[in-house]
Parts: sequence; structure tokens; C-alpha cells
Amino acid sequence: MKKMSNKAKSDNLKALPLFLVVLAVSFVVGGLVGYLSAEFRLDTLSGAMQSAANFFTFRAAPWLMILLAILVPAVSIPKYRKAKRLFAGWDGEDEAVSDEADAIISVVIWITSAALILSYFLIAATYSCGMSSFAESETVVPFFAGLVGFLVIMAEAVVIQQKCVDMTKKMNPEKDGVSVYDMKFQKKWMDKCDEAEKAMIGKCAFKAYGATNTVCCVLAVVLAISALVFGIGFLPSAVVCLVWLVNLSVYCAESTKCSRSGSKNS
Repeated sequence: MKKMSNKAKSDNLKALPLFLVVLAVSFVVGGLVGYLSAEFRLDTLSGAMQSAANFFTFRAAPWLMILLAILVPAVSIPKYRKAKRLFAGWDGEDEAVSDEADAIISVVIWITSAALILSYFLIAATYSCGMSSFAESETVVPFFAGLVGFLVIMAEAVVIQQKCVDMTKKMNPEKDGVSVYDMKFQKKWMDKCDEAEKAMIGKCAFKAYGATNTVCCVLAVVLAISALVFGIGFLPSAVVCLVWLVNLSVYCAESTKCSRSGSKNS
């Protein structure tokens, strides 16, 4: 026990200098940004940023939504069909073919999920123009175009992902009985996975957890500085910190649950 304690102290002492350097640099950068914002009146840039935001809201976001609604099937459907052709010619034994089909299906689900997330951002940008859109002839058409595009993307994402899941179920009969329309789809799908699949999911989830922590940390710093320099308020930081807190809390809660006796391999 004493050796372990000494080893832990040694590891901490090795890592401490770099940590202190990073901390010192962060304080210096933060102080420098604060000084420059006061010295050069960087807060005056907020007007230009607001003009750019208004242009994006009224002129760009709705049409980007329409473009996204066109690109989703244009990119996803050919890939889905390729996976379908691979499955049609699969002999049921060649793992290389099934792995390639699975990889293509994963890419299709990735594309449609990313498009859905982008559509939520674009619809928020479109809505941010407010109810005044109904009274101004110049903005009413883009407003409704963005709304229609959002609904189309939602339908596309659900249908394409349903097709992908159905194909995966055909390739893996043990996953039969799970529907993408089921509100507990993820839990039921996880229950159908074998130990190797669960281990892979755990590895991927840990990578995603680490990436989310890093991104939230960077965004929290950037938004805190932006609140000082550009006067954006605290709401953006609150949203990022909420996501960060939920991510951390869920991970810690699950870690505690799985660390209990008899629960590590369940």
C-alpha cells in the first residue's frame, strides 16, 4: 500500500509542472484578452456581429435548410443502396462483406443524424427572426421555406435510419424484434448486442465522452471571454455548462452503478 502511495505521489509530481504551465498560460491569455478589449474597444465589434447574425437569420439559414434537405437523400440513398447490394450478394459467412456493409450503414446513420442536428440549429436561426416575419413580405417566404425544409429533413432522417436498422436486423437475426420507432429503441438494441458489441460501444462512448468534455471546456472559456468582450450575455455559457454537467453526471452515475459488486459485467 505504501509503494502504491509513493507511486501515486511520483506520478502527480511528474504531471504537475505541465499542469501549472497550462494554468499560468490560461491566466495570462485571459488577462491579455481583457486588457486588449478595454484598450482597443473590441466591444464595438458586437454591432458588426449583430449585422452578420441578422443576415444569416433572414437570408441564409432558411435556404441552407432547403439545401440540406436536398443533400441528405442525395448523399445517403446511394450509400444505402450500395450496402443493400452488398447484403444481397452476401453468402452469410464472409465477414469482410458484412463488415463493409455495416460500415456503410454506420456512415449513413452518421450523415442523417448530423443533418438532423444541423437542422435544429438552422430552424432556431430561422425562428430567431421572430413573429415579425409574418408581417414582412420579404421574410415570410424564407421563414416558411425553412420550416418546410426542417420537416422534410426530420422525415428523411427517420425513414432512412429505419431502412438502415431493418437491413442490420436482416444481417443480424438476433436483433429481430427491435423497431427504430420504439421509444426505448436504444435500450432494447443494446440488450440484443453480444459482449463484443457492448465492449465496442463502451469504447466509442468513452471517446465521445472525452471529446464532449474537451469541446464543452473550450466553449465555456470562449463564451466567458465573449461575454466580457462582445456582451453576448450568460445564456450561451449556461447552455454549454448544462450539457457539460449532464454529460459528466450521467457518466459518473453509470460508473458508480457499474462499480457495485456484481454489476461490472452486466
